[in-house]
Amino acid sequence: MVDLASVVIVATAFVLGLAHSLDPDHIVAVSALICNTHSLRKSIASATAWGGGHSVVLLVVGLLLLGLRVAIPDSVLQLFELGGGIMLVIIGALVLRPFVMHFVRPRKHGEDTNDQALGSMKKHSHSHNRGHHHGHDHSHTHNHSHEHDHFHIHKSALTGILQGLGGSAAIMLVTLTTVNSPELGLIFLIVFGIGVILGMVSIACLISSILNYTSSRLEGIHEKIAAITGTISIGFGIYMVTQVLLSYHL
Repeated sequence: MVDLASVVIVATAFVLGLAHSLDPDHIVAVSALICNTHSLRKSIASATAWGGGHSVVLLVVGLLLLGLRVAIPDSVLQLFELGGGIMLVIIGALVLRPFVMHFVRPRKHGEDTNDQALGSMKKHSHSHNRGHHHGHDHSHTHNHSHEHDHFHIHKSALTGILQGLGGSAAIMLVTLTTVNSPELGLIFLIVFGIGVILGMVSIACLISSILNYTSSRLEGIHEKIAAITGTISIGFGIYMVTQVLLSYHL
């Protein structure tokens, strides 16, 4: 027979996971990570990687709390806050980099011609004995895109890890201390992680839909949204870093 108290605890874990994904710094981070992504699939992958990295940290910390009853020192929590803030600044800077480069290094006269010449150099013709000519494109767009996707996934996972113990995660850890059974505690952690991932994927789908609409129909507005997102990410990151440094000073 299913214990009603256990069901309530598991349901609470899922709700807390969904709520945790709505922390402002989490939404800012994922928005900045996907604001230049025009693929819903890639946005979902990025949000899943963020949620996975986030959940792994909470799972490890939660297991330590369950098994050893070890409390996480505030200094460790502050370090994660500091790392999360620094990561937000870096992500925001990467988002703003194309805009900055556009103003710092404007296109020179004849650059289009040079670009076309460089593009044509990537192709060459082969002649067969029958006099048939055909061209081969030696660009490595697919490989470059594949490597970029891997970098983007790793960046998302790292951001999730650094933000693992920030925000409302403390509420989850406090709730976890009320669970007496290690098995139930493990289920609590897993369900909480699932809630975090599903919540962040839902947010990513919503943001990605808005961005895809603006990029296809309102290009100017889309660029402004990306610039604003990057600026907010940097500002929020600086705020988090400042708060941590002030707390250490005090």
